[in-house]
Amino acid sequence: MAKLYILLSLLLFVCHIQKCLAQQRSQLLFFKDNLIHFNPAHAGVNGSLIQIGSRSQWIGIKNAPKTNSIRYITNTKKNVTWSYNIEIDKIFIENKNSFSVDYSYQLLLDVNKKLNLGARAGLYSYNFDVDELVRVTDEPNEFLSAVRGYVGNIIGVGFYYSDVREKVEHFFSFSIPNVVSLKRFKAENGITTKVTDRIHSYLVGGSKIKMGNNLLIPHFLFRQVKNAPVLYSLLLGFNFQEKFELGFGITNNDYISGYFTLNKTEKYNFGIGYEFPISSAKTALRRGTVEFNLIYKLSNSGNKEMEIETLNTEAID
Repeated sequence: MAKLYILLSLLLFVCHIQKCLAQQRSQLLFFKDNLIHFNPAHAGVNGSLIQIGSRSQWIGIKNAPKTNSIRYITNTKKNVTWSYNIEIDKIFIENKNSFSVDYSYQLLLDVNKKLNLGARAGLYSYNFDVDELVRVTDEPNEFLSAVRGYVGNIIGVGFYYSDVREKVEHFFSFSIPNVVSLKRFKAENGITTKVTDRIHSYLVGGSKIKMGNNLLIPHFLFRQVKNAPVLYSLLLGFNFQEKFELGFGITNNDYISGYFTLNKTEKYNFGIGYEFPISSAKTALRRGTVEFNLIYKLSNSGNKEMEIETLNTEAID
């Protein structure tokens, strides 16, 4: 229980001191299947697996944003699951590489309800390729020479709650992938550069509603960043006999989306999605986004077989 109290105290402390801080982090269409991208507590919910994701925005534009990731999630032992994550982001002249480790601890609240508490720790590096800039002249620019890369810390927290019934399953997630708000100032040759990495908070939820042998899966995501509009995505998925899933959605940044997931075998799960800009929206970039998601399951969900510690709320005054 000591581990639980430490994680819970850290989560409550972070939620108390943070007031909608953040800066834009990569968005995912497959946030339901790749929830660990935002929330370390999701490790182990679907068993041990290897997951590979790739997202390319604004198709056809040179140096447009790209996000690639690979994760390894271990088996659950004594309620604990570990995840090892590598993420690579490229946006124009910016290159961000990160490595992090997730720790997830699961509790059984009652027969149907489970709570996962998670923490993340890691490092990331930012580099800037100023040679990619299109310049009018080749003469040296002292402002460009002052641009330097840097290294930052990753400390993230989150929780994942699920309520599984005979006909319906509900799930909710709240997380802050990195609670460290970095402000870096550097002076060189009389020029001062400033870099700010702001904090994100994510709220994700949804339901899996049984309809015979099929599932209706409404799910949503809200993202909050300081000095930026709240981003939300609303999606509706249809899972047909656990063989494939088809879904559609809308995001308030003037994009609509569609995705297709194929459960080829019990081991493999492959998904492809596309986001379309709404042509009548003046604020939308007129380019689409494509995303891939591949999951190889090393074991099924260990939730039924794992040794779970029960939290007896009636015994707490």
